[in-house]
Amino acid sequence: SQWRRQTTDLEFRNVGDEPSMKVIKDCDVTMTLPNKITCKASMKAGQESDGLDEAGELQGDWIFETATQITTVELSPSGWQNFRVTYKAAHFKTNLVKLLPPSHWGITGKQLLELADQVVEQFTGDDENPNVYQVVEKLIKPLCLGAGVSYSALLNPKGLKCSTFVTHAWFESFLMFVEDLQGHFPDFETRVFWICFAANPQTWPHEELKNLLGPGALQSPFAIALQQCESFVVVRNTTRNIYSRLWCVAELVFARAFTDHSIQVIGRMPPRAAKFGDHIGLGAKCSDEDDRILLHATIQLTGLDANALVAKVVEAAAGSILRPGEAGF
Repeated sequence: SQWRRQTTDLEFRNVGDEPSMKVIKDCDVTMTLPNKITCKASMKAGQESDGLDEAGELQGDWIFETATQITTVELSPSGWQNFRVTYKAAHFKTNLVKLLPPSHWGITGKQLLELADQVVEQFTGDDENPNVYQVVEKLIKPLCLGAGVSYSALLNPKGLKCSTFVTHAWFESFLMFVEDLQGHFPDFETRVFWICFAANPQTWPHEELKNLLGPGALQSPFAIALQQCESFVVVRNTTRNIYSRLWCVAELVFARAFTDHSIQVIGRMPPRAAKFGDHIGLGAKCSDEDDRILLHATIQLTGLDANALVAKVVEAAAGSILRPGEAGF
C-alpha cells in the first residue's frame, strides 16, 4: 500500500513496504519506540530517515524499516509545543536484529539463569527437563513473536558484545546446558555468550531467516560472531553426539581455521559415543539442503580434516582445553 502524511515539519510516506520520513523544516524530534528506547535529534530540512545506532540514538540520515516500529513522534520546534503524530505499527517493520552486528547478539549468564527459572516454572511433570527445542517453542517464540526480534535483542535492544561463542545441539537438556556453562565459568553471570537459540530470531519465516544468514557460510552471523569472540566453548551432552549436526561440525572447523582460540570442551558425551560414522562429522545431518551443500564446500575450502577434529573433541575429557598445534589438533 502507498500512503503519505505530512505535518508542517515532517513528511511520513510509504511505498510498498518501505516506510520513511523526510524533514521538511528544521525541528527537534523525540521518538519513543516499543522497546522503551527514546531517540532525540535535531533534524535539518532535507534529511531522510536511516536508522538507529547501537546506542539507540538517531544517526546521520535516518530510516526506520530496519529498526523497530515507531509508535509516536513528538515535535517541539519553535512555535510548536508537544505536537504528537501517531501511526499504526503495521506501517513499519520490526527488524532491530539487522541493526546490530552479529558480535553484539549476546546474552549474559545471569539472563540465562533467569530463563532457566522460567523453564522450571513452566515445565512440570513429564516435561520438567525439556530440551532446547521445547524451550524455544514454549517460551522463546511466544516472548519474541510480538516484537519480531531474537531473544537476545528482546532483552538487550542496544546489543551486548559477546566474549564467548557457544557451540551446542538443541536436543540436549536445557537446564543441564545452563548448569554446564555455569560450572565452567567463574564469571558466568556477567560473561556475555553468543548462543544460537538466543542470538537468531526464532519467529522469522524460513526465507527471511535464510536471508539473514547471508549468501555464504563465512558471511553468516555464526562465522562473523565466532571470529570476533574471545573464546570458544563446546557444550556436549549425554543425549546425542552434537557432531551429528553439520552446523556444529562447521563451527568447530571455522574456530580452528579462522581463529587462534583454544577449544574449551565441557559436558559429557553419550555412552559409547562414536568418533566416526555415516552420520558423524562430514556425514552429519543438516535440516536445510542448501545449507548442507554450502557448509560442505566451505569446510573443504579450509583444508582441515573435519572428522579428525570431531574425533578429538568427542574423546576429550570434560573440562579439557584443546590448543592449536597440540596433540595434532
